[in-house]
Amino acid sequence: MSRYLAGVAIATLVIMPLSARSVSPPVYPASFQTELLTLGAGTPITLAMAEEVNSSTHREGQIFKLAVLNDVKVAETTVIPRGTPAIGEITWRTGKGAFGKSGKLEFALRYIELNGTKIPVTGDFRQEGEGNTVATGVGVLAIGVFAGFITGKRARVPVGRELMSQIAQPVSFSNTGGLDSSYDSNAAMAAAEGKTPVGQCRAQAAKLPPKKQEKAAKDCYVKRME
Repeated sequence: MSRYLAGVAIATLVIMPLSARSVSPPVYPASFQTELLTLGAGTPITLAMAEEVNSSTHREGQIFKLAVLNDVKVAETTVIPRGTPAIGEITWRTGKGAFGKSGKLEFALRYIELNGTKIPVTGDFRQEGEGNTVATGVGVLAIGVFAGFITGKRARVPVGRELMSQIAQPVSFSNTGGLDSSYDSNAAMAAAEGKTPVGQCRAQAAKLPPKKQEKAAKDCYVKRME
């Protein structure tokens, strides 16, 4: 009997620690569990045109495609891979005309689409004629191509043209690089839109009767661009 009890005691000593290890979850340092990677507002990101836009084929309100040119990293972790699609919008357009009047395009960079989630960016540009440069910032004209008494040239932004954008609202990622679950894309987009000239004009126009809103928004934007 004493041998039997001793055997049970030994078996218990051997089995219990193994059983305990199998059900206990691993414990990680607090910093590993809670650390977030953040891209702050104003973080620069280079985008490249993925399609051509020009004043002959595009109109106000049309969107166009771009792509992130390089991997975007935080602390050596890639949070936005190169090639991630992005979207821009034509905000103003005039066609080419007589007497050397060149076409004009004004456009804004709107958002990066990361795995179906929108991350708002900023960037306003103007292109006049078929020059090799794009002017940055509202109210700055690119040098166009003019000639007296001949038809002007269309404004054109070719595939591959690099454009600098900035993150519009802070966005957080997990330490593995995925978007943090607390990120609210709709709220971020709304906040970013409200700070743009177009967004502010649309907000003012929204206070008017529906029939007057479109014209009021355009008039407001033209005034801001002068």
